[in-house]
Amino acid sequence: MFLKSLYLRNFRNYREAQFAFEPKCNILYGDNAQGKTNLLEAIYLIATGRSFRTLHHTELIRHGESFFYLEATLNKEGLEQTVKLSFDGHAHRVQTEGSTYDSFHHLLGLLPSVIYTPSDTDLITGSPALRRRFFNFHLAQSDPLYVHHLSRYWRAMKQRNCLLREKREKDLECWEIEMAQSAAYLHQARTKMIEEIEEPLVRASRKLSGERETLELRYLPSYQPESYLSQLKKNRPRELYLGLTSHGPHRDDLSLYIDDQPARLFASEGQKKCAVAALRLAEWERLCQRIEGNAVMGIDDFGLHLDHSRQELLSVALENLGQVFITTPHLPSTWKALEKGHQIPISAVNI
Repeated sequence: MFLKSLYLRNFRNYREAQFAFEPKCNILYGDNAQGKTNLLEAIYLIATGRSFRTLHHTELIRHGESFFYLEATLNKEGLEQTVKLSFDGHAHRVQTEGSTYDSFHHLLGLLPSVIYTPSDTDLITGSPALRRRFFNFHLAQSDPLYVHHLSRYWRAMKQRNCLLREKREKDLECWEIEMAQSAAYLHQARTKMIEEIEEPLVRASRKLSGERETLELRYLPSYQPESYLSQLKKNRPRELYLGLTSHGPHRDDLSLYIDDQPARLFASEGQKKCAVAALRLAEWERLCQRIEGNAVMGIDDFGLHLDHSRQELLSVALENLGQVFITTPHLPSTWKALEKGHQIPISAVNI
């Protein structure tokens, strides 16, 4: 599956625009503030139903307009599929293959994607919520049952928190049972992901560091799935006072280690950039294995991520990817880095 074309209307700075893409490497280039990242954001929204820059879709509507509209043509083994989505500030609308939906969530998994942005170092230094989002979104693209249990867990936890605040202890048990059942599946899926991403992560980190560093991703759960129900009951007195659930999948975390040292504490800025590049490549590889096909890779501002030597190492890694979208203000240097020493069919799109 790859993205063949995209039409935008009233999206970010675009009043109206049409783009055609190649199934391999697409360089989106132009001066700053022209809309390169906005176009990459639109591609990601079509692919996943979410923006990688904001949780508020009203921010995607062009200033002074009342709606945005996107229309994409996807190609899978020669068969084309049209996807249309719009948002008017209140209602979401998705049309695909003769079906209409009122939520962008139905796009999830349609065109599995990985996005690599300059802010990705926050996965190392930022809040646990960012790392849980990485966990959840990666797994949700290839596992509908994970989406089911994540939604089920959150719904039950919100009900439990409401009852905790109202001091209705006798009504807690049914929601705790539901939470424990879904928490067991979430823990299992997250543990399996860590196991499956280990080999591609080591391989990517060794490649991008010139064989100097080895990266490891560790899962830090906040609960024991086999005893979570009893833990919820044990915590009731304290949580009735707090009015919230203090342990569970919503408090899990991840940690990146470079040569057995926590990257958050010991890594240089260059090492952190190399680590997240390796993480995104490993994420892409595992996603491809799960969907049994090629996922889309997006790289926002190619030149900001790595030093020159690591850019060349990254460009070598791109040979094995499927459809790639790269934004850059510097077309000649990026083109040279991508073509040097290997063959990648490249298409350049001037923004």
